[in-house]
Amino acid sequence: MLDFEHLKLIKDDHGKEIVNIERADLPYPSLNEVNFLAFNESNDEYHNELYGYIESEGELVNYKATKSTVDYQKINPRNGNISIVQIIMSEYIRHQIHHPENTHNTRFTNDELQQSINEMRVFINDALN
Repeated sequence: MLDFEHLKLIKDDHGKEIVNIERADLPYPSLNEVNFLAFNESNDEYHNELYGYIESEGELVNYKATKSTVDYQKINPRNGNISIVQIIMSEYIRHQIHHPENTHNTRFTNDELQQSINEMRVFINDALN
């Protein structure tokens, strides 16, 4: 039931300022997006929202096509063997969030999370809006 007209951001930098929250990158109001826009706060949940939105719009292949890849050690669930696959950083982060049992990869940094979020926001703005 939450809609954009229900969201207001109150800033108190140099006197109170009330700012309306407009539709940004996601088609629905996201408190994670509000926190990102207001406080530059990146988190796993917001990353998942953006990645999931790109995927749900059928644009994941196009998003991945323009990105460089990194090594990811993937565990085969049937036999436990590890193989190294090439994936983009956004996918690397997504895998680490969804598969915490796989401890064979270096944990992503906050800077990498922030960069991935920014890249997905740019892609959504350019390709989906």
